Amino acid sequence: MKKNPLYSRPRLFWAVALWCLVSCHLAVARPFTIPVLPDAQVEVNFKPSMFTSQLDWIVKHRDEMNIPIVLHVGDIVDWNNVHQWERASEGFKMLDEAKLPYALAVGNHDTAAVGEFSGSAAPGNVNANLRDTTKFNTYFPVSRFTAQVGRYEPGKSDNAYYTFKAGGLDWLVLTLEFCARQGPVDWANGVLDAYPKHNVIVLTHFHLNSKGEINKNNAGYGNLTTQSVYDQLIKKHANVLMVLSGHVDSSAWRTDQGEKGNIIYQILQDYQTQDAGGGYIRLLDIDTEADTIAARMYSPFYDKTKEDASKFSFTGVKFIGK
Repeated sequence: MKKNPLYSRPRLFWAVALWCLVSCHLAVARPFTIPVLPDAQVEVNFKPSMFTSQLDWIVKHRDEMNIPIVLHVGDIVDWNNVHQWERASEGFKMLDEAKLPYALAVGNHDTAAVGEFSGSAAPGNVNANLRDTTKFNTYFPVSRFTAQVGRYEPGKSDNAYYTFKAGGLDWLVLTLEFCARQGPVDWANGVLDAYPKHNVIVLTHFHLNSKGEINKNNAGYGNLTTQSVYDQLIKKHANVLMVLSGHVDSSAWRTDQGEKGNIIYQILQDYQTQDAGGGYIRLLDIDTEADTIAARMYSPFYDKTKEDASKFSFTGVKFIGK
């Protein structure tokens, strides 16, 4: 007797459903790469082709490397003048046009604390000038940050947070101003409390020194020391996974255990005094299935990967949401 094809439909349905479940999981959990741009100030000032080579390479390798977002540790420009901000803005248009989200930390050189035509301190109260980020927010208005969810001050991205999905998990990037004021730190505590199931990356310009130690001062003109920011904010939350910083010309890393038992991976990247930066990008290769984070410095300008202490990896990473 010929079998009624209707009887096979439930079996077919469940087979297709199972296939979709497995294939969709594999798709969202695939490894991904987050490019982290070190201080670009000298490149933007003196070697703009080196700066644009980084952004161009990121866009061209977006799909291949499964890049969900691009990060910058601050000091986007060298001097706080219109010419350099226009050059930086034009470079990031490559990411805008590719619809590739990015988040930028504000460095001290991205503020009115630095002169318009030199790297020296601008006239006036340096601390007050440090919080004047008019040019940054003019050339990089909130509308350019497509992954941005909220911010400490209306219309200003100095302290803001961004969300995205990658590796089958939820992620949050928190940008925090240079040697932050108490207000943004208190605000940031509330943000991290509100997103307990997100893997958090704190993106700030100044955190580690060249020895891989958490810095103990406020650079002489900031507000809270970086150690105080760590004590009041970073180590308090179980969802903080990484801290990325620049400012100090070196590559270094350290791990510490937060108060909730989580391991906090802290990574420094800044090459501004070495061949203007050399066009190097910190590439963080993240595999949430294998529980690994691998870090390397690659220069599209020279098509070269540094084979030194800047290349390292972490295993047994405990990602939130697995």
